[in-house]
Amino acid sequence: MKIKWFVIALVVLILIAGFTVFFLMGRQVKELAKQDFGLVHIANLPDGTYRGSASAILVTAQAEVTVRDGHILEIKLPKHSHGPGYGADALCKKIVEANSPDVDCISGATLSSLIVKTAVLEALKSETIHEPETK
Repeated sequence: MKIKWFVIALVVLILIAGFTVFFLMGRQVKELAKQDFGLVHIANLPDGTYRGSASAILVTAQAEVTVRDGHILEIKLPKHSHGPGYGADALCKKIVEANSPDVDCISGATLSSLIVKTAVLEALKSETIHEPETK
């Protein structure tokens, strides 16, 4: 009888924890989506590589963004937890093509997409970490 109540209590605690995480993730998605991802004018940035990071519950990302001649040339994600590769590469490609982090999220990976977009935005707002070589 004690085992039955223990199992019931454990299931209830797991359900409460799951709903709490789900609720917090929903709030974070709403807050992250409010950002102005078109805030930075890439054409005005000096050439170089920029680094930024962002995190939310269960998801973190660090982005290195290379800018040359007013265009995003490349985005690398040296750190990306919770689903690296699941849409992150496609999202980075979309950002490079649009020359802005102001792109649609990858379906099914909304929070991860918002974290990657935020990391790119933070990188573009930061100081360069590597100046390009002059030729």
